[in-house]
Amino acid sequence: MAPNLFLCLRTVFCPTYWFQRGERIQGSIHKEERWESPVPGIYRYIPSRGWHLVYRDGDEYEEKAPVPLVYCRILHRYMFEYEVEDRCRWHSVTVHEGAKPERFLFFRLDDGDTWVAGWDAKGRFIPGPYQKWYYDSETHIMRRVLFPESSNVSHASIVPSKLN
Repeated sequence: MAPNLFLCLRTVFCPTYWFQRGERIQGSIHKEERWESPVPGIYRYIPSRGWHLVYRDGDEYEEKAPVPLVYCRILHRYMFEYEVEDRCRWHSVTVHEGAKPERFLFFRLDDGDTWVAGWDAKGRFIPGPYQKWYYDSETHIMRRVLFPESSNVSHASIVPSKLN
C-alpha cells in the first residue's frame, strides 16, 4: 500500500503536525495537570477553550461544569475567569493635566484598594509599568496615587550606617 502523498507533504511543510502532546480523544488533544494555584486541584486543557478546573482537592465529586481559567497578563498568573471579570471596571480619567478624559478598563490588584489601567477604550491591552490608582468611593472617581507607600521611607533609615 502506497503512502498518502497529501499526508506526507502536509507533515513535511506544516510544523504543527510534527509534535503531538497530550492524549488524543476523538481527534483532539486533552491534557490534565495538577496545579496548586489558583486553588489546588485537577485542571484540564480543552482544545479551543483553554484550561478549566475539573476537580478541587478535598471534594468527592467533579465540578458540575468545568470552571474556566484565563491568564492575567497584569499579575502574570492564571486566575478564574469570573474573578478577573469581578476585578475589572470601566472609568474615565484625565491622564495629563488639561487633557480630555480617557476611558480605561481598570484592574484591581491583590491588595483590594489599588487599581491599574490595563486596557484602553478600544479594549487593547496596555503593557506595564503601570501607574497606580485608587477609587474614591465618596466622589466615585479614580484618583492617581501620587506617592508610592515605600517612597516615604529613606534608604538611610533602613540600612544602619557603618561610620557611627
